[in-house]
Amino acid sequence: MANPRDYRALVKRAGGPVGSVPLHLIRDDAEASLCGIPRISLSVAGGLDDLVCADCLTWFEKRRAMTGNFPTAAPRK
Repeated sequence: MANPRDYRALVKRAGGPVGSVPLHLIRDDAEASLCGIPRISLSVAGGLDDLVCADCLTWFEKRRAMTGNFPTAAPRK
């Protein structure tokens, strides 16, 4: 089962060679990256030195800031 706190860095499929396009952050339980690219348009990246999309990083920081303001709900029993 996907943990909603886990993110993956995937590359857009229609891009050029690995390393020439940025990676996009997507939560394991999401349908689109933080910057709005649909999951179906993304695939696993190959390199370890690829850059992450600036828009994804901006949205990631905003989400982390908002999440810290609200307590985690306890699971129903």
